Amino acid sequence: MHHASTLLLALLLSSCAANRFYETVDGKGVITGRPCVEWKQPDKFVYVRSKNSQFSFKRSNGEVIKPGSIETDGGSIPRLLWSQKDYSPWTYAPAYLVHDWMYEAHRRKIPAGTDATGNDIYYTKEQADWIMAEIIKAQMENRVQFSTQRSRTRLRKIYWAVSKFGKTAWNGQARPVEEETAATFVTDTLKNLPLLPMLGTLKNELTPVPAQPAMQGSRSHQE
Repeated sequence: MHHASTLLLALLLSSCAANRFYETVDGKGVITGRPCVEWKQPDKFVYVRSKNSQFSFKRSNGEVIKPGSIETDGGSIPRLLWSQKDYSPWTYAPAYLVHDWMYEAHRRKIPAGTDATGNDIYYTKEQADWIMAEIIKAQMENRVQFSTQRSRTRLRKIYWAVSKFGKTAWNGQARPVEEETAATFVTDTLKNLPLLPMLGTLKNELTPVPAQPAMQGSRSHQE
């Protein structure tokens, strides 16, 4: 009975933390257009900017992120979780593609977006992860356009996994994609969104709700 009570308490605390986190994330940004990726090989895709002229994410503070051409696998969700509802690599494709781009822009040492006045801006890893959460929430909140179920717990788990395990990808090697040679792939070793199988455990459920990082992008590259 003691174990059952402990589990119930953990679940209740997890639900409260998920609710608090969901309310902290800004979901008022606007996803414009629907991204289209090109299949090249099994589980290997290329996103080409010139073929996605309309796709972008505009944050509520006026910053705009329009992904450049990148290699992508969508969300690097472990296959073990693909059968679970809304854990496929493409459920939150707009967020995953923008997140992949912000990581790749950092690796290329180039700006990832523009501010409200059109100036180039750079983002830290913490900002990139948080913006991914903003886009997922924006998609969840706009269910008429995207037919996505709202899930506070899922948002928190995805953010937790990326913020905890994304450092290797953030510090990895750039993988430039030429517009004219977008079919070329170098390796598949880098996973930009490593959602590990820990998503299915309660290991993270009692961790504090993360604080929002300073969300104003910088006009200079940050290591």
